[in-house]
Amino acid sequence: MTLAIHRGRVWRVRLDRPQAANALSSELVEALHDALEEAAAARPEALVLEGNSRHFAAGFDLTGLSRESDASLAHRFLRIGSSLERLATAPYLTVAVVEGAAIGAGADLVAACDHRLAGPDARFAFPGARFGVVLGTARLRAITDPAIFLGGDPVTAAAAGRLVTGTPGDLSGILDAWARIDPATRPALLAETRPVHDPDAALAALTRSVIAPGLHDRLTIYRRRVLSARIPQ
Repeated sequence: MTLAIHRGRVWRVRLDRPQAANALSSELVEALHDALEEAAAARPEALVLEGNSRHFAAGFDLTGLSRESDASLAHRFLRIGSSLERLATAPYLTVAVVEGAAIGAGADLVAACDHRLAGPDARFAFPGARFGVVLGTARLRAITDPAIFLGGDPVTAAAAGRLVTGTPGDLSGILDAWARIDPATRPALLAETRPVHDPDAALAALTRSVIAPGLHDRLTIYRRRVLSARIPQ
């Protein structure tokens, strides 16, 4: 299983690859894409996206990279980009609950949600610039100062600026307050409170970055650097 879904008035969608730190494999990306497509049709009041106590999502899964091609990697990034736009324009309230690490594409999933609740051990990183992929840069700029994350290193919830809007303890209050709002006024309220964003431009920028030749090589170099940084010299 890569995704656990509880469907109801409020959908709870839990990334469920604990053995791989909820890294976004092709299977998990497709499961999330399908779940968001289903939710768009079902139109729950809200959707809560969460991981586990150690990891929200450790970003783009680079295991098995030797078996990938530029085309397969680009396809997965584009499917992630499509999921980000579904979250950002969802016809329901979206809430990310983060405990532990939200890295790369995992952090982009958080940034695409209306409420971004983070526990004291949460940390965020946006390392895409290190391998030349433009995933959620424009969205991040719309909600907080992207300079906070410029180096690509993990940033604590306390230092993450307006990326974090509350704590996990706020979840029930947020959902209760939303339930009391007249359903007829919810779409207008979502449109009013969400940052101005051009999904077509975002997907076009992502497409240009992933179809540039050498995506596999760039990710291979990035992965090698990450692994070497973890090994004491």
